[in-house]
Amino acid sequence: MALGWRGSYLRYREYFLNIMSLYKKRAEVRAFLEIILSLVTITIFLTFALKPTVLTIISLVQQIQEKKTTVAALDQKIKNLKTAVAVLAQNEAAAGDVDFAISSQANFDAVSKQIQGLAIKDSVTILGLSIGQTILVGVDASVKKSSDYKPIPGNPGEMPISLSIKGTYFDILSFVKDFGNLRIAIKIDSLGINSSQTDSGQVIVAVVAGRVPYLKN
Repeated sequence: MALGWRGSYLRYREYFLNIMSLYKKRAEVRAFLEIILSLVTITIFLTFALKPTVLTIISLVQQIQEKKTTVAALDQKIKNLKTAVAVLAQNEAAAGDVDFAISSQANFDAVSKQIQGLAIKDSVTILGLSIGQTILVGVDASVKKSSDYKPIPGNPGEMPISLSIKGTYFDILSFVKDFGNLRIAIKIDSLGINSSQTDSGQVIVAVVAGRVPYLKN
């Protein structure tokens, strides 16, 4: 066992001495070894020198990615905010239409203007426009709703109106159709059409009865 160890030592010693002898005698081997050692040294120094820089670059890349994610989230929030503002504006406009459609009190003037504009549009003549018993201001328990018609859902206040118009048959039909689609809500309860012959020709008269709901204070 001891002889085996000594033999291996002598063999490696001989190899080392041969390399040292070649290093001393041959310039190209010496130059090659010096280049190898220089490269190893440079590699070691570069590794230690570049490590902080590489770590910094990696950290910067991670921060940039995080900022991109943050910016994308902010862009989405801004987009959602713009959408919310647009929806709010639409709802405010719709709320204005609702307030006009069903006012807080009976408003005969607004109803009258709507009907007059509609009559001009459909080329009919208004012969008469009246309202039934209605509380325009305040509350009066003595005013009772007609039991002849179905109650309006929600039990609002009601302003009965009666309207008579004159025109051609098709103009009257167009008026009645548009009458039910006014900005102000109107519940049409009855419609009667009467045709008569006069010296000037055929006269068609329509009588429309309905109710305009309003919010009770």
